[in-house]
Amino acid sequence: MTIIEKTIQEEPEVVWMRFVDGDRSVFTFIYNSHVDALFSYGMKLNSNKNFVKDCIQDVFLDIYEHRKQISRPKNIKFYLFKALKHTMFRELKKERKKSSLPEQEKLSFFTEYNIETKTIDEEVVKHQKKLVAKIIKELTPKQQEILYLRFTKGFNYIEISEITGINHNSVRKQVYRTIKNLRKSLALNNITNSGIYSFLLVI
Repeated sequence: MTIIEKTIQEEPEVVWMRFVDGDRSVFTFIYNSHVDALFSYGMKLNSNKNFVKDCIQDVFLDIYEHRKQISRPKNIKFYLFKALKHTMFRELKKERKKSSLPEQEKLSFFTEYNIETKTIDEEVVKHQKKLVAKIIKELTPKQQEILYLRFTKGFNYIEISEITGINHNSVRKQVYRTIKNLRKSLALNNITNSGIYSFLLVI
């Protein structure tokens, strides 16, 4: 563990102050620690790699240039995810000449599954994996996004609410209903429920 990593864990306020003061090593660490996760999330919202990369660069450029005006975020990962989605929406709005389409029609969460490279449970056979993938893909893009943020990225309901723009009580209900329906579908096909969570961790 590097000195910066240890400091971030033990003294996050000190680290943020170092970033505000222009410490490039801290900024580089924040960038390197989150860029892959941001790219993965961005690609699920828009398949244009260059567009996603440009938006990520815009996010980091913006926070560096305005670091003295930004209040210290409680959760840097959450702050960056929210900033990326806002930036992507803003840029798409420019490209589409500020059309009146709602945000969810511009950023439609989509997960492309490659069943051959993912593991649910060792004891779950190939055709069962395909069935679970089919069930997941039948969810709406918004449901897939909520599950991704909740189970893969570990955000809480309030954070997901702010990222997606959905009321946090609605987010909680959607997670509950989706898992309930998944369990019901899996039970009808004699698949163990433990496979749900293993699969969600790789979507």
